Amino acid sequence: MKTFTQMKQAVADYCGLYVDAKEMTKVADDINNGAKLFQNAARRYYTRRERKTDLKANQQYYQFPSDMLRVANVKCLYGSYYAPLKEIKSEDEWISLCTTVLTTTSVPTYFFIKGADEVGLFPVPSEDVTDGLVVTFEPRMVDMSIEDIEVPVTLVEGSNTVTATGDATFPKTVINNCYLTNSDGSDGNWYKVSKYIDEHNIWIDNYYQGLSDNNATVRIGQCPQFPEEYHDAPIYYACQQFFTLRKDLESASYYKQMFDDLYERYRAAYGNKASGGVVNPTKAKPDIGINVAFPWIIRG
Repeated sequence: MKTFTQMKQAVADYCGLYVDAKEMTKVADDINNGAKLFQNAARRYYTRRERKTDLKANQQYYQFPSDMLRVANVKCLYGSYYAPLKEIKSEDEWISLCTTVLTTTSVPTYFFIKGADEVGLFPVPSEDVTDGLVVTFEPRMVDMSIEDIEVPVTLVEGSNTVTATGDATFPKTVINNCYLTNSDGSDGNWYKVSKYIDEHNIWIDNYYQGLSDNNATVRIGQCPQFPEEYHDAPIYYACQQFFTLRKDLESASYYKQMFDDLYERYRAAYGNKASGGVVNPTKAKPDIGINVAFPWIIRG
């Protein structure tokens, strides 16, 4: 794993900068841009999300999740299973379809992406259906801006709770895609911080696998939302931008190639959800992580 702080340090080292140099402001922006370009261009199942909401009788349009970047597919509940809807891509065709005879049905057949925040269904649902609409999508990435912190804690083998000791506390930002590891390397694992309980206690998404320790120190840092073996990609992108601005095209080309190599490996390695499957780099399968939403709004 590489945290945002470690990424900035790596770029500074590669580019011959001090971490407090004025150029580091743009470096931080380029690291975030590189992470987003890498994740969104690869379009692997690893980043997919799925959200549900209720179908409402005679309601045609539904709001997208606030973190949605791009729709993968839309499905409606048909009996005991979810049937995929066919996308209408032409606005003229959609208008023509909707201005004929207003049709209602128990299960819509088509969907249309209206602007950046709404999806329309046709025919219009004729009855309320709990969790009747499912949208699979690629989420927007959260900007990385949180610096690493080290906190004295109590760690308990087999426990999900990490407790700060003495006067130490946890900031609420630790749940923003932050990961935790034992600073002395005695465990070696990184654990995602999944819940902020209070200023003295946090919850990690997997139980602590190392030995119990009442006098441990952990590092907590913010990381990109793709597999850790590709965390060098935003570093290479930021280096490429740095050398491009300085017209050092040879160095810029070198780091671009490094970025592209990781991108191709990512596409091949994560083309399927199962590691034993045959990789098809041209078609990704969506991840499924259902979250029940409020009616009319497709949210987590």
